[in-house]
Amino acid sequence: MARVGFLKTVQIYVFGSLAAGLIRVVYATIRWECIMPPGVSLDAQNIYAFWHGRMLMLPRWYRSREKRSLYMLISQHGDGRLIAFAIKLLGIQSVAGSSTRRGVAATLELMRRLEEGASIGITPDGPKGPRHVCKKGVVTLAQQAGITVLPVSYSVQDRWIIPSWDRMIVPRPFSRGVVVFGEPLRISPEEDRNEARVRIQESLNGITEKADAYWDSL
Repeated sequence: MARVGFLKTVQIYVFGSLAAGLIRVVYATIRWECIMPPGVSLDAQNIYAFWHGRMLMLPRWYRSREKRSLYMLISQHGDGRLIAFAIKLLGIQSVAGSSTRRGVAATLELMRRLEEGASIGITPDGPKGPRHVCKKGVVTLAQQAGITVLPVSYSVQDRWIIPSWDRMIVPRPFSRGVVVFGEPLRISPEEDRNEARVRIQESLNGITEKADAYWDSL
C-alpha cells in the first residue's frame, strides 16, 4: 500500500470523522422504510451490490440492522482512503482495490473475508464510472465464491444531488427514506460473465427507479 503524507493523513482523519458524524446525524433524522422481496434475509451471507451514487447511507443502514461483518471494496486513491476511514467509524471494514488498481490482490482478500463468513459490499460502477454500468468484477467474485449477489438501493424524498460523475444523492435532514432490495441473484460458474453483468445492472437500475418513484405511488 502506498504511503500517505502527514498532511494527507490529517485530512483523512479530520474529514473522515466529520463525514461519519454527519452521516450518523442525518441518518437519525430520516424516517426509513424497507422493501424486501419474500425470502430475502440479511442474516444470510451476501455480496451486496449498489450503485456508487447510492452508497452514502447504506453502510449506516446495514450496521443498524445487521451484526454480520461487512467488508466494502474501496479504491486506493485519496477520496477512497477518506471513505474507508469514515465507514470504519460506522462499523464497516474495507478492502483496498478496484477494477484498475490492485484488482487481483483485492479479489483474493475479498475471497478470504467471504471464507471467514463476512458479507461483501461492492459498487460495481465504481470507482470512476461509467455511471450505472456494472463491471465484471462482482460477477467474477460471485462465481468464484458461490455467494448470492443481493442488489440494494435507496432513495430519499428530499435530497441534494452532487454534480459528480455518479450524481451521488445527499439526503436532506428530516426527510423520508426507503431502502429497496432486488431478488437474490445466483450466478453459476458456467454463466456467461457479460450476461450475468447485465442481469445485475438491470436489477440495480430497476430497484433504483423503484426507490426514486416510491413516494409518487403513495
